[in-house]
Amino acid sequence: MFLKKVPLKRKNSKQQHDYYKIVESYRDVNGKPKHRLVANIGELTLEAAEQWRKQLRAGIMPESLRFLGEDGSPSERQAIPNSGIEKEAAGSEWIEKALDYIKKNYAGEMTRAAEAKRACVSPEHFSRVFKRHTGKTFKEYVTELRIRAAQEQLFTSKKDLYETALSVGYKDGFYLSRRFKQITGDAPTIYLKRPKRIATLSYNYSASLFTLGVMPSLAVISNWTLDLFGQEAARSKIHLFQNVPKNLYAAINPTSPDLILNYVSNEESSEELRRISPLVSLPFEQMNWDEQFMRIAEIVDRSIAAKDCLKRLEELAGHASRELDHCLGKRGTAVVIELGAETSYVFGDKWGRASHLLYDALQFAPPLSMMENGSHRIGYVEAPTEEVHSFAADHMFIVLPKDLKERRKVQNIINRRCWQLLPAYQNNHIYSIDGHAFYGFDPASTEKQLKDIVHVISKSTS
Repeated sequence: MFLKKVPLKRKNSKQQHDYYKIVESYRDVNGKPKHRLVANIGELTLEAAEQWRKQLRAGIMPESLRFLGEDGSPSERQAIPNSGIEKEAAGSEWIEKALDYIKKNYAGEMTRAAEAKRACVSPEHFSRVFKRHTGKTFKEYVTELRIRAAQEQLFTSKKDLYETALSVGYKDGFYLSRRFKQITGDAPTIYLKRPKRIATLSYNYSASLFTLGVMPSLAVISNWTLDLFGQEAARSKIHLFQNVPKNLYAAINPTSPDLILNYVSNEESSEELRRISPLVSLPFEQMNWDEQFMRIAEIVDRSIAAKDCLKRLEELAGHASRELDHCLGKRGTAVVIELGAETSYVFGDKWGRASHLLYDALQFAPPLSMMENGSHRIGYVEAPTEEVHSFAADHMFIVLPKDLKERRKVQNIINRRCWQLLPAYQNNHIYSIDGHAFYGFDPASTEKQLKDIVHVISKSTS
């Protein structure tokens, strides 16, 4: 597309006026070059006309066409009057629907002609608008979707190459392998074995990688993990974040990762991340913590190291359990509660906070109030702090607020009679724990939690 200047003659005016249009070049069915009008812009200053030319040469379309400033330059302020752009924009709504359909159905049979027919436009027009909108041809776009899906399946499934090919829209493994190498530079088997730059957006997965001796290119990391692995992270010049960045693409893309590790996220975030690299999302609520750790180890080719780590933790848990046998005997119930001034969180299984240890390796049971309605299986229960004592157990591990004002308010609630009547209160079995160390379910956090649990219980019974 280009900017076309049309001289205008006006009565009683000695000054020349120029009118501008945006015109698109194409070839008709016989191959002859043709021009078609895309938009009428109107009169422009010389500076504004040059700005339009620069943007058109840079391929900035169609957003720039929708708005004009007072001098006629592209802007976000004033809609083009009587230019027909609204009609053009409305006529291109089909491309969004087409892209949505392709993203959801790329594994099926997919041709340009069929998608053009579905959108009720000609194949030629479909291709032009598609390339303008995505920067890629239809074939390139579909191929990239399929190869991205194949990359993720290679990391997370046990399918062979033939099964993977079928699941992403190809008829045989050989063709997938050829396409895969064109996009990634390596055949699938070599691709899996090569070292990878990993961006991890989870405290637990970052700590798991550090435990395995794998330094990610970017990591969301807790303060506690940073204290533990900070020196290694500093030497490796890792991009560190305490929270998931708000602008994911801007934060992650410069690190050029080969893989992104994250919890299961919403569709919009996942699509944004997949523009950068393959995304592996582990459903942490459906997998035990050690299963997640082993899956990460398999991805980074550290399975042997992971098995050794889990074996050592199993031995530590066995030792911890024997110590509790000695000082407690029968376990009884236990619960972890994160207390807030107004709202508190009572944690069940598969949500960190040492629940994976208390209810499994150390043989405690959840409180009866959670067992009766099955809430110990749903991660956590949100409850008013004034009423959270109803989730009492024989052993209560509490996380107090960081803010001093909130902490005083919580301590005043704990000193009330409704708490003082609890067996855990009377038996000195309410333990204040480090919320940072008890947050995760990675191996490093698990080891710390085991030691702290045994320490506070042994101390209370001595």
